[in-house]
Amino acid sequence: MTIACHRRLKVVGTLAALDLAAAHGLVDLQTMLDRVHTPAFRSPRRLMVSMLEQDAERRNVKETDK
Repeated sequence: MTIACHRRLKVVGTLAALDLAAAHGLVDLQTMLDRVHTPAFRSPRRLMVSMLEQDAERRNVKETDK
């Protein structure tokens, strides 16, 4: 993290990185959350549900813009 801060890079967590990637159409958020959801990965279920809801809204907006 020190190197990233020194280079003035924004430091984000795993879920934020996945959300950004999904927002740019690089990954399917549901698939990625399924892959990282292991006993070693801890995250509030409500947060992940909220992220999936927001992702669905984003995709719906993109579909209507076409």
